[in-house]
Amino acid sequence: MDDISRRNLLAAAAVGSMAGPVAMAAPATASKARPSRFMVERATEGFNKFKAVHEGLGELGVRLFDFDGAAAPANFMIYDIPPGASEGVHLHNLSDPALGPYEEYYYIVEGSGVMTIDKERFPVTAGDHVFAPLDSWRGIANDHPADNLKIFLTYIDRSV
Repeated sequence: MDDISRRNLLAAAAVGSMAGPVAMAAPATASKARPSRFMVERATEGFNKFKAVHEGLGELGVRLFDFDGAAAPANFMIYDIPPGASEGVHLHNLSDPALGPYEEYYYIVEGSGVMTIDKERFPVTAGDHVFAPLDSWRGIANDHPADNLKIFLTYIDRSV
């Protein structure tokens, strides 16, 4: 398998850092209750490297925030996309268990790139926010020759 889905990213993060293509079963739904105290996940806990995210180009740094598996209405991750790399254009909808039914909110933290929503391509830069609803094709690429593109991605599982 040359690509990796969000569900497989979550499963891979649960078993540690992975480099290269990953083929794993989808993780079980988190059954832990929300913690009674606040939780902090430090940036120093690092990024995992994944190749061909959603059949995109190159290797992306991915930082998943799973808050020790606690159930949450929204999930968070950071993409660190080097020049020339991309998250491939992909579709999330209710009828596809492989990719999952996610609405996604892309917030551009640093850098610039090109976002694709359905068939429309447009430039994005630090401070931009893009909403990708269910049933829309989406993906993002770093087209800058030297700088990384950093994205804070909020994704909401609409199957629950």
